[in-house]
Amino acid sequence: MANSWFNYNDSGSVNEPTSYAAITNPSCLGNQRLCAVNAEIQLIDNVQRPVITGALQSEISTALTNHKASTNVSLKNP
Repeated sequence: MANSWFNYNDSGSVNEPTSYAAITNPSCLGNQRLCAVNAEIQLIDNVQRPVITGALQSEISTALTNHKASTNVSLKNP
């Protein structure tokens, strides 16, 4: 399957695919909060959502802890 960027909606669990919406390119500035993830695409109720793997969960956690974006995780300021 292909990968895509998904914008985090700031309200649900970062590990829940329905907390994200597909986007073309993230426009994230900062290093304090989750902005977007790059992940494999899955369809949930005919809507593109990210596959949140254990590796991606770990990458999200590390990025948030270290306040540093990574290959698959973009951050933003509040």
